[in-house]
Amino acid sequence: MNRKLKIILIATGVIIAPVLLSPMPRFRVPLSTVVEARDGSLLGARISDDGQWRFPPSDSVPYKFERALLAYEDNYFYYHPGVNPVALVRAAFQNIRAGRIISGGSTITMQVARLSRGNRERTYLGKISEILSAIKLEIFHSKKEILRIYAANAPFGGNTIGLDAATWRYSGNSQYNLSWAEAAAYAVLPNSPALVFPGKNQKRLKEKRDEVLLKLLTKKIIDSTTYTLSLDEPLPVEPRPLPSLAPHLTSKFFNEMKGRRIRTTIDPVMQERVSEIINSHQAILRNNFIFNSACIVVGVEKGEVLAYVGNYTGPGASEHDGDVDIIQSPRSTGSILKPLLYAAMQNSGDLLPNTLVPDIPTHFTGFSPKNFDQTWSGAVTASNALAQSLNIPAIKMLQKFTSQRFLDVLRRIGFTTFDKSPGHYGLSVILGGGEATLWELTGVYASLSRVEDRYNRTHRYDINDYHPPFLLTPPTKSLHDTLAADMPLSASSIWLTYEALKNVNRPESETGWQYFSSSGELAWKTGTSYGFRDGWAVGTTPGYVIGVWTGNADGEGRPGLTGTSCAAPVLFDVFSYIGNKGSFTMPREEMTVIKVCRESGYRAGPDCPETEEVWATLNGLRSEACPYHRTIHLNKARTLRVTDKCVKQEEIINEKWFVLPPSMEYYYRQKHPGYKVLPPTAPGCTDDKTIQVMEFIYPSPGVKIFIPRDQTGAMTRVVPEVAHRIPSKKVFWHLDDKYITTTRFIHQIELLAGPGPHLLTVVDEDGNTIRCPFTITNPTGREEGRRD
Repeated sequence: MNRKLKIILIATGVIIAPVLLSPMPRFRVPLSTVVEARDGSLLGARISDDGQWRFPPSDSVPYKFERALLAYEDNYFYYHPGVNPVALVRAAFQNIRAGRIISGGSTITMQVARLSRGNRERTYLGKISEILSAIKLEIFHSKKEILRIYAANAPFGGNTIGLDAATWRYSGNSQYNLSWAEAAAYAVLPNSPALVFPGKNQKRLKEKRDEVLLKLLTKKIIDSTTYTLSLDEPLPVEPRPLPSLAPHLTSKFFNEMKGRRIRTTIDPVMQERVSEIINSHQAILRNNFIFNSACIVVGVEKGEVLAYVGNYTGPGASEHDGDVDIIQSPRSTGSILKPLLYAAMQNSGDLLPNTLVPDIPTHFTGFSPKNFDQTWSGAVTASNALAQSLNIPAIKMLQKFTSQRFLDVLRRIGFTTFDKSPGHYGLSVILGGGEATLWELTGVYASLSRVEDRYNRTHRYDINDYHPPFLLTPPTKSLHDTLAADMPLSASSIWLTYEALKNVNRPESETGWQYFSSSGELAWKTGTSYGFRDGWAVGTTPGYVIGVWTGNADGEGRPGLTGTSCAAPVLFDVFSYIGNKGSFTMPREEMTVIKVCRESGYRAGPDCPETEEVWATLNGLRSEACPYHRTIHLNKARTLRVTDKCVKQEEIINEKWFVLPPSMEYYYRQKHPGYKVLPPTAPGCTDDKTIQVMEFIYPSPGVKIFIPRDQTGAMTRVVPEVAHRIPSKKVFWHLDDKYITTTRFIHQIELLAGPGPHLLTVVDEDGNTIRCPFTITNPTGREEGRRD
């Protein structure tokens, strides 16, 4: 190697080595948590751990700020290698003349290096370090990237760091919406951040800003009109509160994704309007000491969250647990799950839309459910039971379907809170014996609507349509073809459920429904938990799902706190704002027409006199045939039942008859005057033993009954009741084979029985007999003669 080449290499190494060995400017500082709407507007933010408003770096620097900054700080930014020798020489002469450091001649790249060092006191040694670091920064980063780093870390006065935080704090707007006057002012501030304090230095700040505007005019970056108008714009003043459109959502991300910028799916206009609706209704609810409410709106197609109001945020919210995010809080479901049971039974073929379901007093060990209005209808169609939110029919349906199967469906469609065994929940799960979150409830209904919509568009299923709502950009997924048999619920079962929910007209509370029933195509349901602690309402259109909760975050119940009276008005105000987004389409391709008995709604059997055709799921073909119609034999006058053992064959008239079990008939005929009771058996004829004459209303066979003591310490009495097809018949009561009393017309008695097992026997005057074993538990919960 010749001498000259060695000298060149050594000289190059002497120059480059210090640059490569100098520290790369880095900013290892805590960042604020920033939550944005889908359009980039600010929903809320949380300050960084060091008490600074320092937003995470943006992807780019706004054009206006860049031009103003370069005009003010570094005209040759795009031409120098990080250091401007001319500026350095000029600054050196100024410092020598002044006898102290008054100018650094720093480029923007050098300022980035200085900021990364903590903006220490200026010294010549520090300046050399900044020069070397700036050159290294230019080697490894683009000019645009350096500008982005500067804009994110420059001081803008007080505890405000970075352009993004500054524009929201001083202007209440995004950095990408700056005017030229604002851009010029913000270009000046990092060099003199103290100028933004209100009432101080405003004249000096205006002078500096106007100098930048003049430079922009001279460079023909702005025109004279823009220049003139910009001179009259007001200056940034004292910091203002940051937007807080979604405080609970902001807190959620602060806990989960601290120090990051999160772009959500929230529609800022809808978010603001839904918040206003919640706050306006809360002004009414607080009169009944109901202090909390929440609402979430989810788009069906992708499952994105469009509005997230986790709780009331108006005056007094902080005094009543307003910081609790109700959307994520497990609460007792009340009857809000009833539609899902209906859908599951339609899907499995255990139920047809108009199948009669018992609605009679029902008793289980430690559990005696009642309808909201404390009345019974004997029997109601399944769809009407859902529309009226009747509790007893729901219990009867779940008893047939089983809790195990229902919990399996709930877990498959998206609920995670039902994590205990079927024995833990029992039948009460359908009335609020379990908990769910508004987040999962709304997400499940969105999934159902998405399944129904996809099938109608493509005639295909995708198991991935069952998923929680998205707050971030939903991932793009290819279609995963799924067999209908592998889906938790079919499109046909979902459509039949929505048809029933569109006819809701008397849910849980009988007041106020008429104001909601004509509000457009909305499938909706309310729910009220035990003790009036939670009021729910959920509604879906093909485009949106709206979920609402009202109550008290601390669990305090209030009289009149129902889903209909408290949550439904919020639901329909939000629905009115969103508007009716189309209609649900019948998935005919996976449905069939089934001939059913007109009176019972069951699949028509040979004894059904009148039939009609209904649309049902394909599995509905497997449903049970009508058990309530049978052929009976009458005399010629049709007044008595007879057999060929007591009259001649030619005198017998065969007729098809609608026969409900005695307990159902007892209540059913009270509300259905047209119901025809079975004629009595003719004297000398034998009763048809296949037709039940009597039935226990209470107690249920095998039930365990806890008998409390009264105020005197004596044990209270059991009140058994029997339904008889002919109430005028005498009924004889026996307890443990000992005669007690006789009843007629009203077959109800008071019974005092000690702890332990018992057998209640009832015999009517015709010799018909029914028996009911039951157990009385003593006040300690134990039975005599039995070890726990």
